[in-house]
Amino acid sequence: MRPLLILSFCTLVQTASGLLSRLGATTAPPSSENPAAAAILQDTFTPTFVAPQLTPVQFLFLSSPAQKKVVYSELRNFKSTYGRTFPLIEEDLVEPAGIAYDNTKGHLYVADRGASRIYRYKILSKEVGSGSEKRAGVAVDGVRLCVVEGSPVEWVSLDPIGNLYFTVAGTNSVNKIEHDVLKKLGEGIYQCGDLKKASESSLLAKPEKELEADIALDASQRASEVPTDDDDTEPEILSLYEGSLESHVSVPSGVSSDGRRLWWGNGVEGRTAGSLVEGQAAPRASLLASGSSSSQPFPAVALTSVVPTTYGVAHSNTMVFFSTNQTGTGSVYAVSRDGSTTELVSGLGMPRGLVWDGDNTVYVADQAANKVFSVPVGRFMDNAPIEQSVLCQGVFGLALRTENSRIGT
Repeated sequence: MRPLLILSFCTLVQTASGLLSRLGATTAPPSSENPAAAAILQDTFTPTFVAPQLTPVQFLFLSSPAQKKVVYSELRNFKSTYGRTFPLIEEDLVEPAGIAYDNTKGHLYVADRGASRIYRYKILSKEVGSGSEKRAGVAVDGVRLCVVEGSPVEWVSLDPIGNLYFTVAGTNSVNKIEHDVLKKLGEGIYQCGDLKKASESSLLAKPEKELEADIALDASQRASEVPTDDDDTEPEILSLYEGSLESHVSVPSGVSSDGRRLWWGNGVEGRTAGSLVEGQAAPRASLLASGSSSSQPFPAVALTSVVPTTYGVAHSNTMVFFSTNQTGTGSVYAVSRDGSTTELVSGLGMPRGLVWDGDNTVYVADQAANKVFSVPVGRFMDNAPIEQSVLCQGVFGLALRTENSRIGT
């Protein structure tokens, strides 16, 4: 965690860079790796840097449903190092929306709502360019794994041990695939068509001895333990929260989890169902531990009902964030642990995907502005300053890779 003094300096950098741009050094975007495309290169700008390198090497992944692709940009001090994006996945996507990156395993998950599938790609480090234009980059390994099929998923997320969460508006559900199932999919033991949905009512009806196994690992153990294979793993998609049983599920949208808690937004009727809702990542265990009746729906509570429609959701160690549109303008809200809610950023166009950098910054994709902005989130505040980070036509989903994490190479 950065000290608060550094946070203040970072915030100053973000707010003052526009005023001081004439004083700082710039990094010119390298030419396109395809010379024929250089003449029609879009989504570029000349970044200006007014401070030494403050952040580790990071790559921001961006999805664009309109362009049917996923691209990336290297970040330096919260903005694109070269002022442009580079191609990552350009083929065989119909309408890529939400994305999520597993920093431990190096896997990128892409929700292709147009294909009604979730795909997984392995991300590799790659040096690209030549001579003075040589730079660090990333690439996929050429293998695409289907994780979910038959559901037009728009939002996906991962917890620290690699469990996958996603919402399905059509079935009005918040879902989970456990990391052991994902491992077996990757090994070819399961195919995505093998995964069957376990409804919330069926999970509630499981015998208590199975529920007791769920609480054998407490939250701290789940967060620290290296995932291991489980011979008893079932090829299931766990439908943890369903609108047919839960009053707090209303066309769910963005989703996020820290491995213990599970947060989602509601796409409609947020003022009654909750704009942002908190449930449990392992609700069967929570139900048994509390001594509640298994005839009741899994526990969930609305953290705030300030807006009717929520899109992206992300969390930090101290806050949960969500994006929304109201009366033609877009905002990002922050909710603190005590339930306080503030409009962190206003005046955006169509804010969609959000991603936290693991420190004091959240990135927000503004689909209407074709931009990604960085927002300082080291403290709870209104009207936080924002800075342009990346340009990308129709940007929707965001995910972040930090080079000092354990990744595939």
